[in-house]
Amino acid sequence: MRNIVLMAGLLGVALFTAAMPGCGSGLTLFNPEFINTTTGGANPVTPGPGAAFVFVRGVNETTQTLEFVVTIERQVLDRDDNGNFVFDDFGQPLTTPKRETRTLLTFANGPARELGVLFSCRESPVTHVGLGANLLPGDTAIFVGGQGAIGQMGSGIQAPNLNTLLLSAGNFNCGDTIIYRAFTQTNVSGGIGVEAFLLPGSEQPSVFSGPNTFVNFAEFLQAQDSAGGP
Repeated sequence: MRNIVLMAGLLGVALFTAAMPGCGSGLTLFNPEFINTTTGGANPVTPGPGAAFVFVRGVNETTQTLEFVVTIERQVLDRDDNGNFVFDDFGQPLTTPKRETRTLLTFANGPARELGVLFSCRESPVTHVGLGANLLPGDTAIFVGGQGAIGQMGSGIQAPNLNTLLLSAGNFNCGDTIIYRAFTQTNVSGGIGVEAFLLPGSEQPSVFSGPNTFVNFAEFLQAQDSAGGP
């Protein structure tokens, strides 16, 4: 399974009212002028419709170093000892949930305020996206002031009001960009609030003045597969 860490600038997005039950209900939009949907732009901000990736970005709008703990889950096909797929009595392939956790170390100034990770949907779709290693409300979602070694010397911040995003509930699709924004909020524990945003890949324009980085990366992976690369 491949993924790649990317830098990206924060553009207009759709806001999840994450404190509400059933994340995805109550979806609202920012000013459409900030959403790159009709006239194109320099570079794409989502993998785009039908793309085999989910892009997750951490945006640090505080004055401190923050480390986002991003976790996804997917259903992976089971294989026997010979590497063959395993099926049930009805001929359906058996799967096992598998999680991947990546930490995004962001800083208080300049382009380093934001970092993203690209998760592949090529082998199996991403079904869950959230903050925290176990996708539970009590997990540490962000480490504050750490050194980048999964919270080393940093203090942990929870985000209990952020629900895990579910593919089955229509919260996101492959081709979308999910953004976690951390900001200073004095009335919460740790003094940092977190919001989740969605930028739908279905609204991605098809023409850009600069290179389509997601398409280029997909072509790179296909070339590796053809050449028998890792």
